[in-house]
Amino acid sequence: MTAKANRGWCRGRLRPVLCAASLLLCGAAAAQQGQGQAQSGTGQSGQTGLTSTTQTGTGGTASQTNQAGGASRTNQTGDASRGQSQQTQGTNGTQTQGTPSQGTPSQGAPVGGTPTATQTAPGVSLPGRTQIPGAARVAQGPSSLGLEQAIQLAVQNNLTTLVAREREREAEGLKDESRAGLLPNVSATAYQANLTQNLAALGFQPGTFPGITRTFIGPFNNFDARARLVQSIFSLSAIRNYQAGKAGVRVAELQEGLAREQVATFTALTYLEALRSGREVEAAQADVDLAQTLLKLAQDQHTAGVATGVDVTRAETRLARERVRLSQAQTASEQAVLNLQRVVGLPLGATLTLTDPLRFTDEPLPSVEAAVTEAGQTRPEVRIAEAQLSLTGLERRAARAELLPSVDFVGDYGVSGITPTNTDLPTRRVAVQLNVPIFNGGLTRGRIEAAASRERQAELELGSVRGQVEEDVRLAFSALRTTAEQVAAAGQSVTLAQRELEMARDRFRAGVGDNVEVVTAQAALSDARSAEVTALAQYNAARLNLAAALGRAEAFRW
Repeated sequence: MTAKANRGWCRGRLRPVLCAASLLLCGAAAAQQGQGQAQSGTGQSGQTGLTSTTQTGTGGTASQTNQAGGASRTNQTGDASRGQSQQTQGTNGTQTQGTPSQGTPSQGAPVGGTPTATQTAPGVSLPGRTQIPGAARVAQGPSSLGLEQAIQLAVQNNLTTLVAREREREAEGLKDESRAGLLPNVSATAYQANLTQNLAALGFQPGTFPGITRTFIGPFNNFDARARLVQSIFSLSAIRNYQAGKAGVRVAELQEGLAREQVATFTALTYLEALRSGREVEAAQADVDLAQTLLKLAQDQHTAGVATGVDVTRAETRLARERVRLSQAQTASEQAVLNLQRVVGLPLGATLTLTDPLRFTDEPLPSVEAAVTEAGQTRPEVRIAEAQLSLTGLERRAARAELLPSVDFVGDYGVSGITPTNTDLPTRRVAVQLNVPIFNGGLTRGRIEAAASRERQAELELGSVRGQVEEDVRLAFSALRTTAEQVAAAGQSVTLAQRELEMARDRFRAGVGDNVEVVTAQAALSDARSAEVTALAQYNAARLNLAAALGRAEAFRW
């Protein structure tokens, strides 16, 4: 065989192998590219009305409200927080409470989503928590409960506000402690002693001084009773420390106000969730009643020979599903009421009727710019950050003042003698003492550097909080507009679903078709009712979100 023939034979044999390898490589590259696109899409929101999760920049405690079409967290701290529209969290593909692909509210989703916001106040550390804790004490309350009364009970009984009040008392104690350096320090001592003395230990040897013949003297008695007074005349460090103590009390007071806002926000959300769950039970009961009516119609039509047994079985299956949904809604409602009782401090399991209805309230809103200005003045987080900046500034100046001299008055007065009644004579001492720090191993310099760093941190925190507050307000306005539109759309969906059901039922009653259209329309009406309840809850949660963004959660009412 010639070389030319060999080359042709090799090409003919290798060509299929090369083509197969090329196809395999292309398929692997395409699969890898598709996987990368799927991963990059994880956590992205690709539809209108998805969950918008917000987290208050520095506020704490963990309350949540709904943003456009989904859950919106408020901040522990309990105010409106950072908005990040998302359908999935991270890269694990876990879907959050939100709206389905059609852009309608999700069915049965808890108002505000699952409470997971960790809340801290600016410049000061508050314990992070997944939600506001329950009540620290239980009080006998009424059997009917409105939102205003629920907020008042929660503020009185909840652990968050009670701990904040105790921290305020702690700050008062620290202020009194810092004031002690400016007030007189008076003490008194008295003793009666029996002594012996070795003069040789003091350098007095016999013969060294005239009259000393032995070194051991005693025993002899000694008595002294004396009152001492030390008063700071001037100490700039003590003055600054006292000023810092008063600033600490101010910070604690503002923290207590923030805790009240957090508790009010979370209580309103819990109350709203209980209302939503109750409305879900009503909607599920209406669906059960409708399913029973349609089953009766199918049975009558079957008796009349118009419908088949399949139509009756289909209606029975739908009724069973609606009963399961009713049972689930009742369980969710019981859990929501128990959660509300736990938060406000009412006996668990007691009969409780919620008096405030779940409704749509169209109220006038201020302009966004006016709301941003108001929030910058009233939000507890901003006021805490400003107070914290003032506190750290005073701490820095107090540390620097330790480098300066201080002047004290020192005096004592008392009697001394052999015994209280033997040779006792009054004695005294009066002095003005000047204290000049020279070198203490760099302790003061280290305190100055640490205090200056804390002041710079507080200044940065303040700038961040102010920017976050503006974002919170703008997000809250956006969410309120969106949820209001969702309520209108959900109401229209219920009306159309009812009309569709009536038309399908008339067709089935007339014997034009089977009850497939009826069951389909029945399912659409059930979904529309649930979506309407969720949309109302999300709208009111958006109103709460705006109130929290403006620092008015405690005064919020439906």
